[in-house]
Amino acid sequence: MTGVSLEMAKRKSAPSRKSQKKYFFIVEGCTEENYIRRLKELYPHHKVDKPRNCNGGSAKAVLEAAKRFILKYGNDYLGYIIWFDEDTFSPQDNNLKKSLQSKSNVEIYMSEPCIEHWLLAHFQPINLSQENQCKFYENKLKAYIPHYDKNDCSVLEKYINKENVEYAIKSYPEIGEIPKHYFING
Repeated sequence: MTGVSLEMAKRKSAPSRKSQKKYFFIVEGCTEENYIRRLKELYPHHKVDKPRNCNGGSAKAVLEAAKRFILKYGNDYLGYIIWFDEDTFSPQDNNLKKSLQSKSNVEIYMSEPCIEHWLLAHFQPINLSQENQCKFYENKLKAYIPHYDKNDCSVLEKYINKENVEYAIKSYPEIGEIPKHYFING
């Protein structure tokens, strides 16, 4: 072998550099996916991979998709974050939820009653003890995001910024752990 050929052979056999492990979000729908994408834009030093959108439906579908994904990828990720709306959660889903929560690398978050309540917390104080339907929060949210549509992929980038994310964390501490732990302090 010539010197050049030997050098090329060495380069080809060198181990490839492993990419840094990240957190993986498994979310209920488009709004959660868009919110995660917005956080990734706002906080560039995160360790979060592209989220998996379960395309709405039910918490059960999200939990089952998460179970399959975690079985398939195991320890390939730093952890798995599952996020869905409480209004799609049924008591029959509780065993599956508990099974996933028992894993050391899984966190589960439920927006109460829906993500629109969390989004509203970015703009005004909210009352977590209120029990209103999601339509109520969607309508209130339209005062701040005039043409709010949960399937509009660009609407959040126009209205969600670092300042109102930090405001929401104070108003809604439980869901506020998502941006705080995985993006701001990530």
